[in-house]
Amino acid sequence: MDVLTDRTPELEQKLKAIYIDVRDGCSFWKERDGCLVHIRQCWYCAYSQFDWDNPDINQRGLCKFKR
Repeated sequence: MDVLTDRTPELEQKLKAIYIDVRDGCSFWKERDGCLVHIRQCWYCAYSQFDWDNPDINQRGLCKFKR
């Protein structure tokens, strides 16, 4: 499914680990170093933690954003 979920409200509270999908996004997005694409999705965000060696674009990751 190709659905973008806005995680901004969860990040504003940041009470627990936030599990993200590659197509999720929020207003705190920051471009990942060395990224050739500028798309405001978690997959391309500096705060995301995915298994980069895993080619599965449907994997889930964690958001590492801290206020």
